[in-house]
Amino acid sequence: MAHPVLSQLLDAERVVITTHIRPDGDALGSQIALGLFLRKLGKHVTLLNADAPPRNLEWMLDLSDVTTFTGALKQLKKINEADALVIVDTNGEERIGKLGPILRDATAPKLLIDHHPGPENWFDYQLLRTEASAAGEIIYDLIAEHDADLIDADIATALYAAIMTDTGSFRYGSTTARVHQVIADLLERGGIVPEPVHVAIFDTRLPSSLRLLSRALDTITTVYDGQLAYIVVSLDAMNGAGARSDEAEGLVSYPLSLEGVRAVVMFLETPSGIKCSFRSKGDLAINGWARSFGGGGHRNAAGAYLRDEPLRDAIDRVIAAAPKHLDLGEEYELSDEISDDDLALLASFQGKL
Repeated sequence: MAHPVLSQLLDAERVVITTHIRPDGDALGSQIALGLFLRKLGKHVTLLNADAPPRNLEWMLDLSDVTTFTGALKQLKKINEADALVIVDTNGEERIGKLGPILRDATAPKLLIDHHPGPENWFDYQLLRTEASAAGEIIYDLIAEHDADLIDADIATALYAAIMTDTGSFRYGSTTARVHQVIADLLERGGIVPEPVHVAIFDTRLPSSLRLLSRALDTITTVYDGQLAYIVVSLDAMNGAGARSDEAEGLVSYPLSLEGVRAVVMFLETPSGIKCSFRSKGDLAINGWARSFGGGGHRNAAGAYLRDEPLRDAIDRVIAAAPKHLDLGEEYELSDEISDDDLALLASFQGKL
């Protein structure tokens, strides 16, 4: 018996698929692969996102058209006439951006396909697997449940990019033997070569991105006896480098490579607030830390967004809260007598690079 989400998709004639704001490789790859699969079944599919893809993922638009939402009547008509609305790789209204309240209030069934914990309660049907390495892995299984032979070169490429990026090029803890089996099947069915996909995503930097990297590396700071590090990408740094905010993608990995560092936060300043990207090694969970600031995510990769808050205040507040959510040792356990401001001051003395 087919999963209820698959059954809904098979019964639908008109489908709208979206994903989260600032789409990454997993979001875009999963969305495109699902859309191509449904079109092969004769469905009328609209791929619609609140944000355009970052520059290093624009090549994926050659696999399928993805429209950026503008509020145009034609786009609203597609939503209103849809038989199914699919949200992939995210599970909250705010994370869908301007499309969030529109989709939530739409009459068509809302289908969730995701691997993040803690979904909101407005989805009618859920295909949720928090143990999956990526939303792309779930999409692969959904297609294979119906007919794996429908996986062609474009679908395989989209799914390969989705899984490869969300597993950190197959180095994160979510990379299991089964993930490699899925990838092997995608490579064989699609006849694709991994290197061009990796080069397109990671090895096509502009000079501005390298200038931004240089500025960001100078901000790396370690605290709590070197267990925690953070890196800062300010608006001044981006303007000075002539870089866009999406060129900061991947910078969070640099401080995580430091010996002794167990967790990292990247603070990315935007005109409306601070985007915080949390990463950790091994069994140190940081998603609870992100949730305490209104965000969420996986055990080793999460995010949050602090609106209308100065950069320095955001850094101090997030770093001060770390011992509440991370096991950094007894000397950093909070008591009622230690304020966040005091802890931030204490952390600032632990060492800098």
